[in-house]
Amino acid sequence: MKVICLLAAVAAAVAAPSSKLFPKTGREWTPESLINPEELGEFFEGDIMLPLPPRARNGILDESYRWDNGVVHYDFAAAFTEQQKTTVRQSMDEYESLTGGCITFVERSNEHDYIHFTQDDNQGCYSYVGKQGGRQTINYPQWCLDRHGSTMHEMYHALGFYHEQSRFDRDDYVTIMWNNIESGAEHNFDKYSSNVIGGFGEQYDYGSVMHYSAYAFSANGEKTIVTLDPDATIGQRVGLSEVDLRKLMNMYNC
Repeated sequence: MKVICLLAAVAAAVAAPSSKLFPKTGREWTPESLINPEELGEFFEGDIMLPLPPRARNGILDESYRWDNGVVHYDFAAAFTEQQKTTVRQSMDEYESLTGGCITFVERSNEHDYIHFTQDDNQGCYSYVGKQGGRQTINYPQWCLDRHGSTMHEMYHALGFYHEQSRFDRDDYVTIMWNNIESGAEHNFDKYSSNVIGGFGEQYDYGSVMHYSAYAFSANGEKTIVTLDPDATIGQRVGLSEVDLRKLMNMYNC
């Protein structure tokens, strides 16, 4: 797997806390964990906020969930420091650079549809999937900002993508080890039909920044996802893979 970008800019982020215990789930994340911080949240699939009232979860194929002309307006909650804002904007700049300006992030003036970045350390990383209409939130606690790929991951959700292992064809590439999953967390491994989630002309991508790690939601320290390719690795949080980028470009007709 080729990863497009390894940013030195991560050094601008504040050092990660030694550990984090999530108040609702009781699960812990440390910088040495085998899982990614956004896999520890208490939301749908760990880090996805479902819209209220519920809407059909077809944000990938339904063009109404796409940002008009690839322009995403945003603002920051007052809790953000200038350093944290810089970290988020570095990820925005990377999206713009990789897509040749097809995806752009513009600070909001009075636009109706926009992302409101929050910085609540009492909750995990999370985002909605695709444009919801009106204000929608991406939450970036510090330990999420400390991992560049996790910052990119949540923005990729907001642009319209679910997790890679949610694809309709995932069973051709991975085996879900249901007996190793925490009780009550099985829904995090749902998959969707090809009528809901499309691959946008690309094959399944083990190297996607949107793929769960092998131990996500493990109840016993054993793998919950086993790749059928024994040499494949999953769960990287360095940056968009080449396939991630091509899917994004195809979705927005770049």
